[in-house]
Amino acid sequence: MARILYGVPIHLRFDRAPVDALGLDEGRVVAAGSLSSVRAAMPTGASERRLDRGAVLPAFIDPHLHAYLVASDPSTDALLRKALTVRELVDLVGRLAAAAPAPGSALASVDPGAGSWLRYHGYEPLLLAEHRSPTAAELDRAVPDRPLHVQSRTYHESVVNSAGLDALGIGRTTADPPGGRILRDGRGRPTGVLLESASFLAEAASGRADALDPQAWRGRLEAFARRLLSHGITRIADAAVPAVVAADFCSILDAAGVAAQALLVGSRIDEPHIAAGSTAKVLLDGGEFCHLCMTGSQLGSLLRGSFRAGFGPEGATSRAVGMRAGMPRRETDRRWHTGLRFPTEEAFPALLRQAAEAGGGLAVHAVGNGAVESVLTGLAADLVVARSVPLRVEHAMVLEAWQAAALGGAGIPVVAQPGFLVTTGHELTISPMPPGFRLVPLRQLREAGVPLAFSSDHPATPLDPFVAVSAAVTRLDARGLAIDPSQALTLAEALTAQTQGAAHALGIGSTGAGTLEPGSPADLAWWPVDPVAADPSALPGLTALETWRAGESVYVSPLA
Repeated sequence: MARILYGVPIHLRFDRAPVDALGLDEGRVVAAGSLSSVRAAMPTGASERRLDRGAVLPAFIDPHLHAYLVASDPSTDALLRKALTVRELVDLVGRLAAAAPAPGSALASVDPGAGSWLRYHGYEPLLLAEHRSPTAAELDRAVPDRPLHVQSRTYHESVVNSAGLDALGIGRTTADPPGGRILRDGRGRPTGVLLESASFLAEAASGRADALDPQAWRGRLEAFARRLLSHGITRIADAAVPAVVAADFCSILDAAGVAAQALLVGSRIDEPHIAAGSTAKVLLDGGEFCHLCMTGSQLGSLLRGSFRAGFGPEGATSRAVGMRAGMPRRETDRRWHTGLRFPTEEAFPALLRQAAEAGGGLAVHAVGNGAVESVLTGLAADLVVARSVPLRVEHAMVLEAWQAAALGGAGIPVVAQPGFLVTTGHELTISPMPPGFRLVPLRQLREAGVPLAFSSDHPATPLDPFVAVSAAVTRLDARGLAIDPSQALTLAEALTAQTQGAAHALGIGSTGAGTLEPGSPADLAWWPVDPVAADPSALPGLTALETWRAGESVYVSPLA
């Protein structure tokens, strides 16, 4: 149905002045400009609607989040910011477990997805007073008789109780899995804390029996779609969807008003699934345990800074961060390396060839500068293959200038998450970065010509796109302290990264997605204030009055 919207500033994109009116027809924007010019361009009988406040923006796009994980597990965020200490966290888990139906009980029979495992998600190890995860022995006080898996907010660290260790077959002699670590005490006994691929193995084992049954989580996914639309988000890419449910996952979201791409994995998050016409998710390094690569002088600077911070007012946090990084290792390149690296890092050139042969793309999780260097080395090894594979780099949180320049020269999109400056920025910057390193280097990437996209990585950071936009502009952590203000973007640049930049990362930039220029998809959101004219620090928490996808209203706020 042809319609005209007018009455508020309408931002077609963020490097131009707003217009007065917008004409929509057959799912696309057909006219934009003055009200008289739009009326003249629209079919006879087009309906008109005057908006009474705020502004209209292109709908947001989130190119990296985890809707499948949220929908398939009802325990998502059950622990988020609900405990200040390990003891409080264990007590909370105990209360949740006491309320859970026992396997085989009458209550359990009404939930076919329930199994022997208990699982709860959302704690943040560094934000607990002890700056660590609980241990299996501590969890045993809450749940002594059933396997229990307690997942951190980012999924890259978790802990199981003693019954969970037994169920996983983890004992004193169990080797660390490739790309992971089983933490041990001074006598070599597993503590229950699992990092990276070890955590993903537990995630697969503890998952609900109905995790691959779309009918079991359809309702939760539809509810998540409504949350997306309330934030003005009409398109997403999910960064870890099992290939066997990807078609159903995208179909459910589409029917609920959200267009989705699935970045495919196998039975676990660390198993890329490469297929024709699809994009596989590839993990090269850990999340919190990312691959950093340093010269001797950079390492020396880091160690001196960490030593000073370790005796400063936040010494306990600094020491906890240092312990998580692990001992640096000198490798054959004569540089020092830290972090956990997945086997796919070394196999990246082979994965590129596999993707080229299959006609698929790769979304490459590379947090640290060492992992990003592996991407660049793999691309340089076979330029013909590299040019044939649609590629995007996820995160790129710690970089050196030459790497940003190389990514820009190759035209590789980086999907960044400025929201991590808020959730973990303070803890990560208590010890100074080594010389030449930048944390979340947005200005550096932009000036290097890197196509820059923003995302949430939800539930690792808040779903609200304005959290990322605000953090990119203000560079403020959760305590209101600035983190490397030289890397800040303007508000227009940040909004562009959450719209046009995100569309480019999804491979749909040529359609005009992420803008409201004539010919583009009519995906837009009406906001109660004009975000372009607002104080960026005041934007988080703002929700849409109404959201349209393909010219049709798919969400209306009760406040509209």
